[in-house]
Amino acid sequence: MSDLSQQRIQEVLDGLDTGSIGAETHFFGTIGSTNDEARRLAESGAPEGTIVVADEQKAGRGRFDRVWEAPRGSSILLSVIFRPTLPPDRVQRLVMACGLAVIEACEALATVRVDIKWPNDLQIGGKKLCGILPESALIGSHFEWVVVGMGINVTRQFEPPDPLAATATSLQMETGRPVDRGLLLGEIMRRIDLWHNQLEEQALLQAWIDRCVTLGRRVQTGSGDSVIKGVAEAIDETGALLLRDSTGELWRVAAGEATLLEGR
Repeated sequence: MSDLSQQRIQEVLDGLDTGSIGAETHFFGTIGSTNDEARRLAESGAPEGTIVVADEQKAGRGRFDRVWEAPRGSSILLSVIFRPTLPPDRVQRLVMACGLAVIEACEALATVRVDIKWPNDLQIGGKKLCGILPESALIGSHFEWVVVGMGINVTRQFEPPDPLAATATSLQMETGRPVDRGLLLGEIMRRIDLWHNQLEEQALLQAWIDRCVTLGRRVQTGSGDSVIKGVAEAIDETGALLLRDSTGELWRVAAGEATLLEGR
């Protein structure tokens, strides 16, 4: 049997306590985007914890609408629907919870060290293992729903001339052995539930900060006339990056991308 299918997912979940995560499961052999399907389900009233999983993704997207495609059998492509009571400026807490869950599950099953590059990338040795994309809908000052999409490279091989060969990696590339995607998915879901129950806790923020390799590094954020260069000093309660430039001014960067520069 494939290590990822509707039947396999149900078998794994039957042996785990994942709380509300997996309240409904929707598996697709091939899909355009798991986030798009999760958004559709969320707008149709799907309960919190509903997940969308695919074996192959042909029209996924990362941040800034970058293409995120994944061939069959290569990845975990997962989107989770949340209906949080968090204030809008705390949506990054859900990204943190999901990111920590992926980190801990990968380390438990593949015995590799995984780190965070602010704001949403998970890395091994400086190469991207996983991207996380949150999308949401607000009604007034509260969320109607939040979808957090995760794309984790499990067996995928990045070799030249693939343009991603220099910047991306997978669990199998790092360990030299296969990882059962069904077991990994189940462990991720179990740990999402655990961290989801600590969204407002300092422990969640501190665990995320402890993994963030961006801190203490010289970085560049923004683009065009809005470029800021400086040292990443801290992460605040909302997940924003605090960046001190060469003049000593402290900038708060709530969103965007941080490029690591040489030196510290």
